[in-house]
Amino acid sequence: MFQQIQPQQAQPLVAPTLSQVTVQSFTATMSVIMAIWAGTWVLSQVIKVVKGEEVEKPPLLLVK
Repeated sequence: MFQQIQPQQAQPLVAPTLSQVTVQSFTATMSVIMAIWAGTWVLSQVIKVVKGEEVEKPPLLLVK
């Protein structure tokens, strides 16, 4: 009725290759850059709204 829990064998740690580390670093760096860019753009638009200036369309929507 009840199954006995068996301990699992420990798996050896596998070190990532240099190319995996490079890809992960690149992905993380690009994510941070995009977040900073987006935050800066939003902040600039908020400042324009406060000043009463015209707000731009997001750059991603300008691509047709």
